[in-house]
Amino acid sequence: MHNNYILLGILLSLLTTLPLAWKWQLGVLRVAWIVLALAILSSLLVALSGTQIAIGAGLQSVLIWLITMVTAFSLLAYRFYRDPERTPPNGQDAVVSPADGVVLYVRRSRGGILPVSTKHGHHYQLVELTKTPLSSEEAIVIRIGMSFTDVHVNRAPINGMVTLQRHFPGRFGSLGRPEMVFENERATTVIERDGLQVAVVQIASRLVRKIFAYVSRGQYVSLGQRIGVILLGSQVDLVLADRGNLRITVQEGQRVRAGESVVAIIGQADSRVETLPASASECSGCQGTGSRS
Repeated sequence: MHNNYILLGILLSLLTTLPLAWKWQLGVLRVAWIVLALAILSSLLVALSGTQIAIGAGLQSVLIWLITMVTAFSLLAYRFYRDPERTPPNGQDAVVSPADGVVLYVRRSRGGILPVSTKHGHHYQLVELTKTPLSSEEAIVIRIGMSFTDVHVNRAPINGMVTLQRHFPGRFGSLGRPEMVFENERATTVIERDGLQVAVVQIASRLVRKIFAYVSRGQYVSLGQRIGVILLGSQVDLVLADRGNLRITVQEGQRVRAGESVVAIIGQADSRVETLPASASECSGCQGTGSRS
């Protein structure tokens, strides 16, 4: 097999996958190395086949590209649809992450106002995020951005009773625009225990069209139990009603795992919570999300 056709097959593979890697935020450099390795293996396979049957030079390039693409997208599908078991922490005082991903921000809502970017002078409210009023307008919001390769099954942040599970229709705009966080389609699940109310808000994006719930109102859920799934890369917001006894244990930029990573502790005070922005006016220019989806 001529080296030029090997290089052409590899180049076609990279040109196909790298724009998608950038668009889906998969990590361009990481994807480039993986695709390069797969393309080299595909080249060896095609070369071996060429010793048994006659394969035209142009067809060799196409076969390298095709085998590489099938293998790469099979790996991506496996990463996307996997649903590993998770072991939640012991004890009743832990609040765990409802989603895999990266913490985009941790902010306080005071008087029902969220400190995020505004559009045309509009100050977004907590009810615009959850699409339903909560028992307290004083809340801590932990925003988690999910990439295409994260596990997309969401889990219960606390054990308790599901008091609300509703799907709210909306738009499917890019979450790179902060206002779309409040306007896109979503599903809100509220879990209560011992007076503590926690809301998990699954937010659709430009790519997301399916949000499925595994639980219903009146159902008791255990810590880390599967409560739903959101397809493709998107965003999940965890809203914790602030009773003055929450200690937040995560910060912006931290990677978390659904059902395992502790994001807050109930029953202890923490001065770090008091430093969170209290109103939109204190957070000029803050972005609602770091995702292009």
